[in-house]
Amino acid sequence: MLESRHCGCTICSVERSLELHLGTSPALEAYAMLFANSPALAAFPTASSLLLHLRSMRHVHGSGQAADEVFRALREGVDEAGGMAEVLLLRAVIPVLHAVVSSALRTYPRLDREDVAQQTITVFFVVVHSKDWRRRETHLAYTLAREIRRDVSTWVRTEVGSPTGTATGVPPEHSISAADLFERNVQLKHFLDRSVRSGALDNDDLNLLNEFKLDRRMAEKRKGPVTNAVRQRMKKLLSKMRRLARTNKTFARTEKQRHVF
Repeated sequence: MLESRHCGCTICSVERSLELHLGTSPALEAYAMLFANSPALAAFPTASSLLLHLRSMRHVHGSGQAADEVFRALREGVDEAGGMAEVLLLRAVIPVLHAVVSSALRTYPRLDREDVAQQTITVFFVVVHSKDWRRRETHLAYTLAREIRRDVSTWVRTEVGSPTGTATGVPPEHSISAADLFERNVQLKHFLDRSVRSGALDNDDLNLLNEFKLDRRMAEKRKGPVTNAVRQRMKKLLSKMRRLARTNKTFARTEKQRHVF
């Protein structure tokens, strides 16, 4: 699951960003905390040793149970501060993401590569936080890869069937770099974590956001259109999040000015 390609595409750019990030002091500290709290990672004192272990297991018969132990430990640490478990899971499935994007473009060459890559990375974050994957007990790596392929395939078919969008050959109106996409996902996660810890949001709010804004499958799950009550609740929740974001920005500017003066 960990072979590198570095062909210059968006996914490879994300991989390089992750490798650089894992060598920074905050990342080393975050891994040390994850290592200390996860007995299943006791044999891997560094992130690089853990990733090397996952790579070596790819060709070892009967390695599924050992892989499950590692992936289960990372899954349990996904919601912890620092985001290290999420980073390691993303790095572990980079080859899968690369293959998913390549497969989509071979089938539908008129799709925009950058757009498909960004959607594939977004799907990864959605699946990692989904209830279905978190309930799995075995074959965690396989299931994660399968869910990503399935959800990207669903998105691709929707795009191809849409009268507008990248499938018609029209380039996306807005495009961000892979590094920016990764940074925005991390910033959003930290913002939501802080909001929950402060009591500004609760778990029900997070579930609604995941289903409505990130997962975008609420209508399918309900087998019908989203009710007006749910839409109104979503409006109120997004308005509250915007107020929180503005408050955080104001506080950050005040702190910066205080340090300057």
